[in-house]
Amino acid sequence: MENSVVHPDDQTETLRLSSNPDDISHLVCCRQMRWRSTFCGAQGDTINMAAETICTMCVEQAEAMWPGIWADPESFCPVDGQPCPDEQDIDLRIAWEASPPQA
Repeated sequence: MENSVVHPDDQTETLRLSSNPDDISHLVCCRQMRWRSTFCGAQGDTINMAAETICTMCVEQAEAMWPGIWADPESFCPVDGQPCPDEQDIDLRIAWEASPPQA
């Protein structure tokens, strides 16, 4: 598992924000340094804030990493089994990912 601390120098390109519930969304580990590579291997450049449909291959990969993950009511990471960060931390990371890199 990569370090969960993201340094401003690590940001290489801004991710776009979307609010399209009709788009198929992909899963990433929220603690990874880069949010561009998804569980299914797709390379992404967008964060969909209105996601309703998740990529089947991402779901299958999460299940393969941690069998039974979807049956557990607690939100934890299929990559390392640790609890997921709270919504405020995720929102801060989304804001950082969608902001222009600092010079």
